[in-house]
Amino acid sequence: MSSVALIPTTPDVDSLLKPSDYIDPANLRTAVPAETAATHLASADEKFSIGTWRAEPYAEYIEAYPGDEYTRIIEGRVTLTQDDGTTWTFGPGDAFTIAAGWRGEYRVDEPLLKQFAYYIP
Repeated sequence: MSSVALIPTTPDVDSLLKPSDYIDPANLRTAVPAETAATHLASADEKFSIGTWRAEPYAEYIEAYPGDEYTRIIEGRVTLTQDDGTTWTFGPGDAFTIAAGWRGEYRVDEPLLKQFAYYIP
């Protein structure tokens, strides 16, 4: 494996994406989205990863986000609504973080492509 690797964006990344199951079906508020992902780099203990994820529109309620995540939106829109009603909508070019333990609704409003760095404490 090379110590340096290009992380492609559209359309080249689609050839790397494989079916994934990040979404817990028990959390869904709408139909199960078609989700695909690719891991570009992972730590030996698999607690830290960097990857790309694509999903069709859906909504889920998360009781406690399991890890710390940095996200950059490549395509689409996502809306996060925290339990206190605070809402953020992010689109192409936007970057945001979610801390472990975050609680609220995660809604993909438009077909989404994101790159992420994720750490499970």
